[in-house]
Amino acid sequence: MGLQESKMTRLKMYRLKSLWGNHQFDFAISLACGFSGGIISLWDPFAFSKEHIWSDKNYVIVKGRWIREDVEVYMVNVYGPQQLHDKVNLWSKLSRFMVDNVGKYILFGDWNSVRSEEERFGTEFCSRDAEAFNEFIDSQLLFEVPLGGLQFTRRNKAGSKFSKLDRFFLSANVLDHFDNLKGIVLPRGFSDHSHVFLFQDIVDFGPTFFKIFDSWFARDDFDSTVRSAWADITANIGEEIKDLDVLIDMGSASPDIVNRRNSLFQDKGDLSKLEAMD
Repeated sequence: MGLQESKMTRLKMYRLKSLWGNHQFDFAISLACGFSGGIISLWDPFAFSKEHIWSDKNYVIVKGRWIREDVEVYMVNVYGPQQLHDKVNLWSKLSRFMVDNVGKYILFGDWNSVRSEEERFGTEFCSRDAEAFNEFIDSQLLFEVPLGGLQFTRRNKAGSKFSKLDRFFLSANVLDHFDNLKGIVLPRGFSDHSHVFLFQDIVDFGPTFFKIFDSWFARDDFDSTVRSAWADITANIGEEIKDLDVLIDMGSASPDIVNRRNSLFQDKGDLSKLEAMD
């Protein structure tokens, strides 16, 4: 989770907990200066393991490893400045960092810049701003994640000015490990910015077909082999549930662990129903 313009001038753990929803999180933060700025990155330590943090008033970079995929990634949370010369300095600083630290990058946040005139409505378009932004994107060979949902990510309170300021960028090598990544602009709440959600679109075509040959039924050991395999599957599910229960009792359960346990109970119930039909 990445937040920009938090206006948090000192660390307040209760606010971070209220944002995440529980105590099972790690974080990196750039505090606000006065009543402006502030960047917060939050993540599940059971899913993403932090290795190093770089912090600036306009970005928070966390180098870490996505545990399930065993992939090392730089997660870059950006809050772009307002003035053009400050933006150019930021794009240059990020470019130097990426050249000096070769790796896989996921960049996201409020860039405070648009790429074309069509991405603004009711506000003045600055071509020099867009050119500098696009030059940074092209120089680092970044891929922009297409966004579904709302067309604009920011609007003023009067509803007369709209801009697309929030977005995700990926280095090309990220797509080797995370395919089918998509983004969506969610409906606005009380903020003038919409939440932008990045997700992996995995298509589930349902269970695979089970194939069997009629000749197998003629084998003398067919029934005993099937019953033995069925018992092994049930026993393995039971053992995994016990192991997950231990982690939950120790307070070490992530949402993925809880979901896995629920899924196993569902599988166990389905197996029991099928066994009763035998």
